Amino acid sequence: MKFYATHTVGGLVLGALLCTPPMVAAQQQTGEFQPSAVAGWTFTPGVVFGAMHDTNVTLLAKQPTQSPIGDSLFEFHPFGELDYYSARGTMNAGYRGQFRRYIDLDALNSADQRAFFTWRYRLSRRVNVFASENFSATPTTDQLVLYGVPFQRRGSRYNAIAGTVDARLTRALDLSVHYDNTWVDFADSETPFSGGYVNGVRTSLTNRFTDRVAFGGEYEARWANLNGGLRQQLFQDVGAVFRYRIAEDTSFEAAGGLALLNDRDRDLSRSGPYVRVEMVHRTQRATFGGEFNRSYVPSVAFGGTNQNESLRGYILMPLNRNRLYVQESGTWHRIDPFDPTELPLQSAWLTTVVGYRVQRWFRLEGYHALTRQDTHQAGGLIHRQVFGVQFVVSEPVRIH
Repeated sequence: MKFYATHTVGGLVLGALLCTPPMVAAQQQTGEFQPSAVAGWTFTPGVVFGAMHDTNVTLLAKQPTQSPIGDSLFEFHPFGELDYYSARGTMNAGYRGQFRRYIDLDALNSADQRAFFTWRYRLSRRVNVFASENFSATPTTDQLVLYGVPFQRRGSRYNAIAGTVDARLTRALDLSVHYDNTWVDFADSETPFSGGYVNGVRTSLTNRFTDRVAFGGEYEARWANLNGGLRQQLFQDVGAVFRYRIAEDTSFEAAGGLALLNDRDRDLSRSGPYVRVEMVHRTQRATFGGEFNRSYVPSVAFGGTNQNESLRGYILMPLNRNRLYVQESGTWHRIDPFDPTELPLQSAWLTTVVGYRVQRWFRLEGYHALTRQDTHQAGGLIHRQVFGVQFVVSEPVRIH
């Protein structure tokens, strides 16, 4: 898969700040707190409420004679999470709602619905498995970090299922097989956006030459079925992957090779290089990471194919280890369609949460989110900011 998804529900969803390889961001969404080291079940109910200001509620493009419409709003976020921890595995599942009530433009009152599930399990000393499910329904398309989707106030639904098996075949040889299915739909029946689903399988085989260095090959195939089956495309990447553990808490991965595109409906075939670079640094109180990716990707909006470049970065400070914390994530996409009738898009998402844990069950947070998209044509710049203060009330409860 080459879709990306991050889920931003105020300061709650730390998974929005985990910037990981393609489609792994959606899989690895985490909950309010890291799983307890104590075996068993934990339930975390909670609520977030606050006051925000939205500088562009209608997602209107910048015009010489007209300014975007802004409005203040109140937000209410109920949520619940269920966690399980054992010596061999962990499970995390939950639901979050986000309800907005605008002060002046009450016709734009809306709600987000999000649900997720993740499961990790060690089958044996040599085999680990992972599975995830993520669903979201949002009133605007700028809330979905997907390739080639114009920012509009149109309802959208997203669902991603993923699974991974990691196996140590020999003392030095590792095999990883990852599958994901992503489905996107646009609720407005009059929307010109097509929607559809993409299946993807990626396999890598690497040899660990030392405790720090591993090198091998990878192959990925993605089948896109868009616009009700009218657009079918095949994407393939084949290349080499290199992993290096710079230090105990710092890892680096680079992959590159040949990307192949076959758009059967338009008799379009392309080939070119793909590149993926990622670095992650973990400390006791924070995790830092970044990634660059260049590849061919499908467009769920218009059913076309694109050349994509993306850059992602994040800072994640776990809530259960920091009284004062900062969560930061940023993503930038540049899309160049192969179809000359489609517009190129340059999109950016930036989310910042600065919080203070007053009590174990109560937190105060300052929140800021920016979305920006530009077609590099007159009247093609959309700029939106949401900022304000929110209060988080939650308390984990052990289930005996």
